[in-house]
Amino acid sequence: MKKWQLLFLALLLVSLPVLSSCELLGMGGKSKEQQYLEQQLQLMQQQQAAQQKAQDDYYQALQQGLQDYANQLQAYQNAQLQQQQQAIQQAQQQAEPTIPYN
Repeated sequence: MKKWQLLFLALLLVSLPVLSSCELLGMGGKSKEQQYLEQQLQLMQQQQAAQQKAQDDYYQALQQGLQDYANQLQAYQNAQLQQQQQAIQQAQQQAEPTIPYN
């Protein structure tokens, strides 16, 4: 084996345990602050998704309610118009002169 290969192998054997112990001690991985911030970000995203869903449900219910109201209003107006037309026809029939057949 060449000297540089032996030196490289010795360096790897020494450095790997040191690097793995750093992670165990919390020195190499994510810090607790980063983990906390990531959790907070996930919670905020979940809250935003829930708020968006609630808002969408509200607007859908509002739209359905307005559509129902418009349909009921149209039915009421049609009924009123029909009553007015019947009243006009009755008034016209009563106002027509009756000609006796003599």
